[in-house]
Amino acid sequence: MSLNWRDLTSSRRARWPTVQGAVARPRLRALLVQARVLMVVAPAGFGKTTALAAGAPGLGGPGAWLTLDADDADPQVLAGGLALAVEGLPGGAAAAALLDAGASPRRVAARVADVLDASGALLVLDEAQHLTGPLTGDVLRELVSGGAGRVALLSRVPLTLPDLTRLEAQGDVQHLSATDLAFTADEVGELLGALNVPATGADVRLAHSVTEGWPIAVRFLAQAAAQGRVHLRQLADLDGGEAQLGTLFTYLAQEVMGPLDPALRILLTRSSVFDELTPELLEAVLDQPQARELLDALARSGIFLTRVGEEGYRAHPLLRAHLRAGLPAAEVRAVAARGAAYFESTGRPRRAMAAHLLAGNAERAAQLLSAHGRLWLRLGRVTLVERSLGRLPKTAWTPDLHALAGDALRLSSRYGEALAAYAQAAPLERALGEVQVALDTVQPELAWEALDTAERLSPPELWDTVRRLRAENLLNVGQLTEAVKLSPSLAGGARYALRSGDISGALTLALEAARGEAGGARAAQNHREGLLLASFLHALMGEPDPAVRRAREGLAEGTRLESPFVQALAWARLGHAQVAAGQTEQARQAYEEARTLARGVAGRLQVEPLMGLSYLAGLAGDVTRAASLRAEAVLPTAGDRYMQGLLYLTSALGVLHAGRTDAVELEEARAAFMTCGDRFGLAAVALAAFAAGQGEAGAAAHAAAQFPLLLGRRTLLSPYPDRARRAALLARLAAAVPDTMGALRGAARDLGYADVPFPAEAPGFEVRVQVLERLAVTRSDDPRPRDWGRAKARDLLALLSVHEEGLARDSAQEALFPEADPGVGERNFRVTLHALGQVLEEGAPSGAFLERGEWLRLRKGPDLHIDLHAARALLSQPTGTPGRLEALIWLPGQLADTELATVQQEAERYAARLPEALGAEATHALEQGQPDRAARAAERALNLDPAHEPAARVLMRVCHLRGGASALQRVYGNLRTALSELGLEPLPETAALYRALGGTP
Repeated sequence: MSLNWRDLTSSRRARWPTVQGAVARPRLRALLVQARVLMVVAPAGFGKTTALAAGAPGLGGPGAWLTLDADDADPQVLAGGLALAVEGLPGGAAAAALLDAGASPRRVAARVADVLDASGALLVLDEAQHLTGPLTGDVLRELVSGGAGRVALLSRVPLTLPDLTRLEAQGDVQHLSATDLAFTADEVGELLGALNVPATGADVRLAHSVTEGWPIAVRFLAQAAAQGRVHLRQLADLDGGEAQLGTLFTYLAQEVMGPLDPALRILLTRSSVFDELTPELLEAVLDQPQARELLDALARSGIFLTRVGEEGYRAHPLLRAHLRAGLPAAEVRAVAARGAAYFESTGRPRRAMAAHLLAGNAERAAQLLSAHGRLWLRLGRVTLVERSLGRLPKTAWTPDLHALAGDALRLSSRYGEALAAYAQAAPLERALGEVQVALDTVQPELAWEALDTAERLSPPELWDTVRRLRAENLLNVGQLTEAVKLSPSLAGGARYALRSGDISGALTLALEAARGEAGGARAAQNHREGLLLASFLHALMGEPDPAVRRAREGLAEGTRLESPFVQALAWARLGHAQVAAGQTEQARQAYEEARTLARGVAGRLQVEPLMGLSYLAGLAGDVTRAASLRAEAVLPTAGDRYMQGLLYLTSALGVLHAGRTDAVELEEARAAFMTCGDRFGLAAVALAAFAAGQGEAGAAAHAAAQFPLLLGRRTLLSPYPDRARRAALLARLAAAVPDTMGALRGAARDLGYADVPFPAEAPGFEVRVQVLERLAVTRSDDPRPRDWGRAKARDLLALLSVHEEGLARDSAQEALFPEADPGVGERNFRVTLHALGQVLEEGAPSGAFLERGEWLRLRKGPDLHIDLHAARALLSQPTGTPGRLEALIWLPGQLADTELATVQQEAERYAARLPEALGAEATHALEQGQPDRAARAAERALNLDPAHEPAARVLMRVCHLRGGASALQRVYGNLRTALSELGLEPLPETAALYRALGGTP
């Protein structure tokens, strides 16, 4: 009795797998749809099946699945499986019919390819390593021959097939490796979240580290954590020998190893003592002369053994932990001891130390850690040192190791624990450690006693080091001259430049320090981080955009380094940048975040957020709270006079910026900056004092001449945040001290003036005149609309706004009072002109905004803004000017309604020019290949003028590009309706375009 082809295979293997609990992985899904033939090669447990099965909804088109086994090396069996796989697709029954008729496997495969092509389907062949035999080549060639159908091959080992090589050369093959399939740290966090496992960022990174993203290991770990069998914060360090996770993943190890030659299994098991394998290591330690060939065989077999560099290999930590757990303890110690000797002889102390610990030789491991630990810290390997110390039994710890632990904890911002560790070190190391903590946290008062002890105990070779530490503490306390005497090189640093008032030089040095700072293995530099210092300096110089950018870059780097100190400082610096940008609410949130992170790290970290909050409290008018927050911030400064000066000044500025000159306290700030010799701080104090009515004009004027940016820009320490009040202060100073006028011209230009203004030209507030849509006047110091006094004042304002260069008085009078007797008209006009002056210039010198006399004119300048003038300038720009299209879209569509004929004529011109400009921008955008921008401009033009044919033609073309036939008809229909209301028909070119784009008559 002969077997039917259906007896050779199983419909169960042709079912699309059901996947439960898989998290969405957009990154992986994007890779899965990039080519017609997808080649996924990775060891067992890497989620090849899950990735394809779970990703089906986003892969496009229908799908078919076939899980292969060893029997599929027979082409007849393979053909039967293919026929079953595509049976549910349109036309798929034809493949089975061919088999029923006795067709060859190659013909069946060709028909399967046709079915895939016709439906644009994806066929997944799982366990494709079974296709490496010579008999299935013809079948596979037909499957991948071409068309719209797609094939995915999932294999544990690379497939070296000629047809795939040819398709690779054509760019038709997309390769995915174990690296692509591995979970990222973010995806590990998403999976833990999906299973309701509470996990901090550190927990997620540790889970990712011990699993290395191996998908099946990640899933097992997440499930075990969700069930309470494993606690993420208590994961053992697999490199250290403890392997509590090894038993958890026993099943995985068996799945990965599979049927393995006994000799290879023994080699893999004995070598699990080491985390990286080389032929030389196995030859020397395991007496294995064929190590190179065996390692290559293990890598080729699909075992989870990957190449490291040119000669090295490594097994996954979980597999290694499982295998090591199966070795007798005596054998582990013996192999590790031989390995330790080998690593020491080849100059690899870290691996030697780990091997000594496995061998039970903790004393020698401690010696190696003492000898090399500080070098590792200088290289940024803080975690390595902490883990190494954690694996050493406490009985092996020496005073030197306690000092090393203090250094590692200090570099991790764990200052309390660092001081406790230093307390168990030798007296000199203890003193030096305490000094370093005080320097790192900028608390100079805490360093003096320890510095004295270090100087008394130091041998001659350390005298220069201790002298440098004392100099840095003098710098921190604000005694810059004494600091440079002890250590002249400090004068070349950014922090010295900042504290002495050379802020531009400080910024240059800070940016040099920040270059290449992000990324790489390094220890956090805490308050010495170049990015964060640069952010602070940008804020001092009135450059908020780079200040915000540097702060965010520093925050990202602090997160990468897992440094709470850097993160807290970054949030504070972000708050400063946002204050300089005028974003006070965002600044408040940043300061609160900084304050929260700073708790438990270092008291000094509280100072800057408290300083910022004190400023904001004063700005809000709460003088009492501002003083309370300032007092709370003073104590943690611990003698840092520069920080104290900054704190007192910013707190006073908040009160001053709110207009409360009576509560401004600046003497403490002046005294502190005097101690440092900070020219910039003293200049800011002098300007603030003059603004508050407490200082001399001469000192303030020379301060402004020395640092004109304090008036020209909104900086963190400017006497006023708003441009208008700074301009008024500039004018007063120049008038009081004329010899500084030349030095102040740059600030005047930054404020918008061609030259230094006279006091009458800078009233201290800005006036905004709105003529578009409605007539209104608002002021920067009082945003409420102004009371007109007389209705005709509104008309006069509209009239003068239309005539940018002014208007003869007689013409204005005639326009407002055309039918009045000359005497009556003159009197009414004089009253009207006075009323308009009151609206525009209340609180300002007469003539500041309104030029009177025989010629009337609104006086142009940075303190008077007229929206119609800005709109005219925009409309006059060339088509295609960057930003013009977006600005035109937001322009109001009409002028305010008025009975004045001149204004009505201008309104008509404006109403015509705006749609024309929008239509031209729409045409230009479409020509530049920007249909979305073109559509926005055309739609706005048609909203203003429904009969605007050029805009309609652009919008019709965009509809055609988007494939929107109904939208095309709607645009044309609306245009015809609008034109018919005017008694018109579409132009021939418009009608012809509509027909050419497929529109129906």
